[in-house]
Amino acid sequence: MRILLLPNAFKNALTAEEAGQAMVRGIRQIDPEVTIEMIPIPDGGDGTLSALLPHFNAEKRKLQVSGPLGDPVNAFWGLNKTGGIAIIELAEASGLQLISPTKMDPWRASTFGTGQLIREALREGCTTIYLTVGGSATVDGGLGILQALGAVFIDEQGHEVSITHLTDLFKVASISFVKLRQQLVNTKLVVLTDVENVLCGNEGAVQIYGPQKGIRTEDLATFNALLEHWAWLLSTQTALNIWELKGGGASGGVPAGIAACHDHVQIMSGAEWILDLNKISERIQLADWVLTCEGKIDHQTRFGKGPGRIAHLSETLMVPCVALCGQISEDYEAVHSPFTAVFSINRKPQSLEVSIRDSAINLSHMAGQVYQLMALKRTKKSNKNIT
Repeated sequence: MRILLLPNAFKNALTAEEAGQAMVRGIRQIDPEVTIEMIPIPDGGDGTLSALLPHFNAEKRKLQVSGPLGDPVNAFWGLNKTGGIAIIELAEASGLQLISPTKMDPWRASTFGTGQLIREALREGCTTIYLTVGGSATVDGGLGILQALGAVFIDEQGHEVSITHLTDLFKVASISFVKLRQQLVNTKLVVLTDVENVLCGNEGAVQIYGPQKGIRTEDLATFNALLEHWAWLLSTQTALNIWELKGGGASGGVPAGIAACHDHVQIMSGAEWILDLNKISERIQLADWVLTCEGKIDHQTRFGKGPGRIAHLSETLMVPCVALCGQISEDYEAVHSPFTAVFSINRKPQSLEVSIRDSAINLSHMAGQVYQLMALKRTKKSNKNIT
């Protein structure tokens, strides 16, 4: 039997690589001889940088930048000096994992540090920059990135506005991208998104992902209004329809901001791009079963997340696909159809803190249990063929 493991990350617990290794251990404990192929499939969020470095023959660089709340952080990025290619993972500089849950502040959280990484890539002479977005602590629409690259925000009186709190955005009447565009001349930006949500509205950055970044229910309307105003400001700088831009709402609206400031921007699904890069369609056809995983299976899974795309692809190719996750949301029924089955890895009632701590152990155990079911099904099928 041939098992294809296509793991995604467990937020704040395991990278896609670590999750995959845990699954391998669990299956090997049951059957040391089974054929396993494991390929981490980050979808633009945490761990995407590490997954892409080998593909671009890039070296890992480190730079101290401004973290999401302004504290200095050491962020890694990838550089292929010969090819002029940079790989930047937004989560390295502006990720949710950099902030304690008790210190989340969506009013002040900024992507400025990610902009500093882009600026460093430009200083190194890069002409193609891959920016992977996902796992952000921010809902600033990419404003911080644009600030770091030289964007100027102007009020109705023609004075420059200093934005230190997102409500300052309401003071802005226009934007100047002159300096920013000079820096990006002859540069191509490829934005790999972890979801396909638009910027605003019921399925936008605030409504769907705001609460996990610390936005309180009573503040949702204000944040929505801020992004609506931001969308209007951006629309004055581009012919693109910012409101309908697919993937524009990823990481709190970062792709929308970047797409408006530069002509040579390509927004793509990170999961789809990485699946193509690894020829996953061909690999699925060679497998008897596919196992994928992520921290939570919920309504967000259908917005371009890696496991959802893997399940749809497996279904099309008629190969069973099982998902393992830390939590199955109550709205699972809306997204479960492509999966053959979905299992929670938690073995007993426990706090989120304990669940995160024990993720590797629980994932390994459940992968082994699921493999036993797969092996049993294959054995029964073989016996029927004999009779």
